[in-house]
Amino acid sequence: KMGTTVSAPVYDRSVSPPLFLGVVAVDMYMDALEQVIGEDATSSDMLQRFVLLSTARCPTIELTECELDALRFLGGEQATCGVCNSTLMGIVPEKCPFQSDLANNLWHN
Repeated sequence: KMGTTVSAPVYDRSVSPPLFLGVVAVDMYMDALEQVIGEDATSSDMLQRFVLLSTARCPTIELTECELDALRFLGGEQATCGVCNSTLMGIVPEKCPFQSDLANNLWHN
């Protein structure tokens, strides 16, 4: 059977900047989608319908120059622009003892 995977990124938006937590995904057979969408799985019409029905949007994340440089720092010091003496300031949250590191509200994505 032919299948596909539907996925979406998950962010913790209770912190600023939003923290990327990972990706959720589900596998499904194409014949179920054929019934719902009413197109043959191998047709270009099916692909067009997926594109039209997609609600996925890239998130708008406003970063300061220092936050952006801190993200670059994760790739190595040579990746930074030297804008703010890059550290991981607020980009990678510190572990707090006795507090869960799971997101507070996964539905606010």
